Amino acid sequence: MKKDASALLAALAKTRNLSEALDLIPSLEHDHGFKWRAVGDRENNYGSINIGSDPGHALVERVTNAIDAVIEYQALTRSKRSKAKGLPASPREAVETWFKMPGGRISNLTIKRRQELADDVVLRIFESAQRKHPTIEVQDRGIGLTPAQMPRTILSLGEGNKIDKPYLAGAYGQGGSTALAFSPRGCLLVSRRQRDLLAEGEVDVIAVTFARYNDLDPEKNKNGRYEYLVQPNNEIAFVSPKNAGMPECGTSVVHFEMHIPQYSARLTQVTGSLWWLLQNTLFDPVLPIWAEERRPSMLDKATKGEKSKERDARTIAGNFTRLSDDKKDRVEHQDSIDVHVPFALGDTTVKVNYWVIRQDPNAPSAQPIDAYVDPYKPVTFTFFGQTHGTDERRFTSERLQLPYLAKFLIIQVELDNLTAQARRELLSTTRDRLKQLSFFEVMRECIRTALSEDPELVRLHDERKERVLSRHSESEQAKMRERFARLMEKFKAGIDTNAKGKGANDKGRRESESSGSREPLPSLPTKNKPTFIRIGNTQKPILLRLDRHALIRLESDAPDGYLGSHVHAKLTLGSDPDGIVALESRSDFRGGRARMTVRPTARAKVGDSGTLTVFLFTPEEKQLTAKVTFKIEKPEEQSTGGSSTKAKVQVPAPIPVHRDEWKTFGWTEVDVALVAEDEKDTRIYVNMDNRHLYRLLHGGKYQEVGVKRMSNNYLLYTAFYAWMKHLYESGRDLKLEGKELEDYQRAEMDRVAQTVIHSMSSASRTEEED
Repeated sequence: MKKDASALLAALAKTRNLSEALDLIPSLEHDHGFKWRAVGDRENNYGSINIGSDPGHALVERVTNAIDAVIEYQALTRSKRSKAKGLPASPREAVETWFKMPGGRISNLTIKRRQELADDVVLRIFESAQRKHPTIEVQDRGIGLTPAQMPRTILSLGEGNKIDKPYLAGAYGQGGSTALAFSPRGCLLVSRRQRDLLAEGEVDVIAVTFARYNDLDPEKNKNGRYEYLVQPNNEIAFVSPKNAGMPECGTSVVHFEMHIPQYSARLTQVTGSLWWLLQNTLFDPVLPIWAEERRPSMLDKATKGEKSKERDARTIAGNFTRLSDDKKDRVEHQDSIDVHVPFALGDTTVKVNYWVIRQDPNAPSAQPIDAYVDPYKPVTFTFFGQTHGTDERRFTSERLQLPYLAKFLIIQVELDNLTAQARRELLSTTRDRLKQLSFFEVMRECIRTALSEDPELVRLHDERKERVLSRHSESEQAKMRERFARLMEKFKAGIDTNAKGKGANDKGRRESESSGSREPLPSLPTKNKPTFIRIGNTQKPILLRLDRHALIRLESDAPDGYLGSHVHAKLTLGSDPDGIVALESRSDFRGGRARMTVRPTARAKVGDSGTLTVFLFTPEEKQLTAKVTFKIEKPEEQSTGGSSTKAKVQVPAPIPVHRDEWKTFGWTEVDVALVAEDEKDTRIYVNMDNRHLYRLLHGGKYQEVGVKRMSNNYLLYTAFYAWMKHLYESGRDLKLEGKELEDYQRAEMDRVAQTVIHSMSSASRTEEED
């Protein structure tokens, strides 16, 4: 007797085992005439679905769609109940209004409230036949879909059904269908429309289908196609809720045996797991989700012989929330700034959040940021919380010239407030990288300028630098610097090297303040709501040179992070006369203090003066103001001593690093050297316990004098070659990034070390023969 189609579909909807699913489908095909329909109704859909390169980002598309479905349910039900025409202008405003989330930030909620909201979206990890290819389900309690809606939404390609809904986070991605490329053997899709959203005449049913990759005949087709199971009438099948055991309304997507090996570790593992992936790629999501480990093999490991649990669940709230929660124990400094970016169609704004991670003395790590982000790419660009691109830590070490903070500083750039035209210029549909166009470089430079105005970053950088140098006397450094200078003169090193570092044009940079061991400014008394704002600059009027920006220091009783905690709180600037001074960046409040940077516009002339007014608007529509006078000054006169634009080369100081200092740099015996260049000087740290030097000195039976001479020569020549390599690579696009770039640089320096050792060894043998 043929099994009833509804019974087969109900069994298919419930299974989380690929073998079971593949056993059920032939009966639907052969006994009930089911067939296959191309995803997106495109026979040639291979290229569109295989556009992504990272399975993690593809999976997160599913999570983003699930979050949007939950928000959309609120939008539709509230619009039905209310005649009000206005809808939230952004996802953060939506969750603040509809989910009572202050500032649209999960970090502002209690843990209990986060867990309650997370119930609406759950990601589950199931066992599969391949250990590193787990089965992953993303289930939401959002709007749900009818069988007729699925081909135009969840199984469409680039339909763009979110572009007119500003309260949703989607619209800039390729869509969840890209995840099909990483589970080609099968993906189960089950959805039930919320009953109060059913149109007149629509029946409450559960839509069920199964998508797969069909390789097709290679003799007739260049590529295969992605397709999904449909009834003989080409429509998606369905079952009644009663037959399917009355599952909740919403949507479930199950990717069987997903090819995601780099994130296949146990969920609770700090790195290499889906927990790490989700916290990182959903850096600051508008809603939290649950992630559940359901694999018995992983749960058995976790319980270490005790009775196994059925699941292990964690709330995913994003790194922004994690860092906010960890600020007392692990975060040494945090701040936020709004940065104005010039754009051809009108200036636009990005928000930059950043954190300096404290070194844990009990568990020292060479790069403590790796618990949160990829340590080689600690700069994250997000659009309403979802990662759309990253930048390398060379941004910190070279552009910001804070090399001693490079392994401690995490930066998040929020693209939420960009104008629509600027977003199109920057965001790509794959969400794994930004478009590397001119606007991206302009934005990076504006961010660099704004971050360079944080005196606390400079202070923490100098503290770490002093800590490293404290073991090395000034006299030793001076002697080695003299030898280095003679080597530079001999080889004319650096003479033809262009200026680099913070950008070829650094006119916006003010004179650097020497922070030394200066203590941070004491915090001012604060309240839950601000009652005043005032100018903290001691020099008045504020002098604005035409060739650079100026800093305005603000004081208030506003609580920490006040602007980030309230969607409608704003800090802005006005000038009188209008149009000759522009706001460049502004920070959030910390310890009762904030800062603004301002610059003269193209309309400003030497001698112009007027008044700047700072406005702090509260969510309650209260307006607080402070005024200060300003005066425009002429640019700094340039030296007429020569027309050369080449860099003035400083003599670097080679610094020996021994085994007991390795943890400071994250080194092992294979590392060779590191060039650390900031505004004050350049230091070159050389590993004096490198494996090649160690073998030479301990295998050659040299006397103490010979060991010292060869060690000093190794330090000098290795530092020199490291510096020359640094000069060549600075500012160049090496076509590599992240870990691949640093592995390449490490291998190149290893060859340098071998060459220096070979030369020293050969010279030593020649001396012995003579």
